[in-house]
Amino acid sequence: MSDDKNQDPPFEQLLNKVLQHLETRWEYLSLNITEKISGIASAFAGAIVIFLFALIILFFFSIGFALWLGGYLHNSAAGFAVAGLIFVPIGIVTYRWIRPFVRDKIIQTFLEDDTTENHSEGG
Repeated sequence: MSDDKNQDPPFEQLLNKVLQHLETRWEYLSLNITEKISGIASAFAGAIVIFLFALIILFFFSIGFALWLGGYLHNSAAGFAVAGLIFVPIGIVTYRWIRPFVRDKIIQTFLEDDTTENHSEGG
């Protein structure tokens, strides 16, 4: 049986090796992409949990601040209005800060994966 493999024409042997190599490269690429996506997804999931807790805390603090401000102004509606107006510029600044931060974090995650791959392949 092993003699049958050696009797194949050289072109068929080469073709089989090339197909095996392409299949192996495809599997490696899909595993590599899966690893990067899972790393980003885990970082994203952790960030979402922290974000949700921060949002809940901010919600309760803002209600307390609005009620306190309403008591100070002797009008609860005015307290909520002023508190809302205070949070508008804070929201804009936070949005402008968060967007590049998240983009840089994703890029950093990809670069860290690439550098660890290069060190493991080289050594």
